[in-house]
Amino acid sequence: MKNMHPLVLAAATLLCVNLAQAQTTAPAADAAPAAATSADTRTVLSDPLVQKRQADSEAKAEYRAKKKTAKANMKVEKAEAKSELKEEKQESTKARDKAMATDPMPK
Repeated sequence: MKNMHPLVLAAATLLCVNLAQAQTTAPAADAAPAAATSADTRTVLSDPLVQKRQADSEAKAEYRAKKKTAKANMKVEKAEAKSELKEEKQESTKARDKAMATDPMPK
């Protein structure tokens, strides 16, 4: 059992080194990086999940734009309605005050 510990430690170290080398792959010196990039781009564009994600993104952007426009229109309509209500209140107050001035309430 005491002899197993150094062997396990050495095996784990070799495994870690191999994993690190596998993760750090450098492109070959004679390989053209532009060709690999365009091939990757075509693969990405033809990927149905990527297409769905892009379509969803565009739909969300369109929805946000419509929502923003509708909200701005609602604010304008609300402001107009508020000003109309204020005018009506002022008119009714003037009419009430005039009616009370000509015919005061008996005590």
